[in-house]
Amino acid sequence: MKVNELLLAALLAAGTSIAHADVTVLTTTAGKASVIDVSGQGTNLIKGNRMRIDSTAGGRAESLIIDIDGRRFVNIDAKKNSATITPLDSISDELAKVGVGTLSATLKKTSQVKKVAGYSCTVHDIGVTVPFSFTGHPGDGMDLNMVLSGTVCLSAEAPGLADYQQFYRASADSGFIFGDPRLLKSPTGAAQAKAYAELTRKMAEAGMALESHVTVSATGSNPMAGMMGKAAASDITTTVTQITVGDLSAEQFDVPAGFKVKTQK
Repeated sequence: MKVNELLLAALLAAGTSIAHADVTVLTTTAGKASVIDVSGQGTNLIKGNRMRIDSTAGGRAESLIIDIDGRRFVNIDAKKNSATITPLDSISDELAKVGVGTLSATLKKTSQVKKVAGYSCTVHDIGVTVPFSFTGHPGDGMDLNMVLSGTVCLSAEAPGLADYQQFYRASADSGFIFGDPRLLKSPTGAAQAKAYAELTRKMAEAGMALESHVTVSATGSNPMAGMMGKAAASDITTTVTQITVGDLSAEQFDVPAGFKVKTQK
């Protein structure tokens, strides 16, 4: 399972209108992030201020837990009986190094209405532009724009919306990115994380994402633009196939007993 898919799964998870209920959302993903095939299945669990994303692609399975109250990300590798904990505070320097400028995110409602997973949703056009510096020194001639565009079908009637929205409000208030912290090891990954976070905040306010088609590119007038554009290029479709509401055990949102734990500094 590649980290880009985990990021997108976090972005495209679902929830809705029954208050104080745990939510389980099943998804399918098709497409590529750069040259990586991210097609596969996903299970997204929300319990209060915690989310768990279980994803499988290319025969590899991984799990990511976003724990808002604990201010941490937890990557779980069941095959190796290990977990890596990344404190939220430890990634702030990585985000700062990217030199991300002012974000521009748009979410425009269209007249198109469709049904996905048995629930009505309205198609919205989406667009995010993220100015950033590849070197971390804006103005040195190496500035680029990360561009996300596409459509998302948002529902105001699917079960679990209140809990979904509460989770993302708490995430935004706490300064979380919505995805795998390992993405911050690359400049394009960090810029994408910022972009997805801004877009997801807007989407969550309008409803639950039941279906989406997102493309990612990088543009600029300097020599790095072409190379980074190829590295960032993504075309991914995610569709919700089932939503259920019901109690989830707290143990699913923590490191399993007996696992070896490493904490990133």
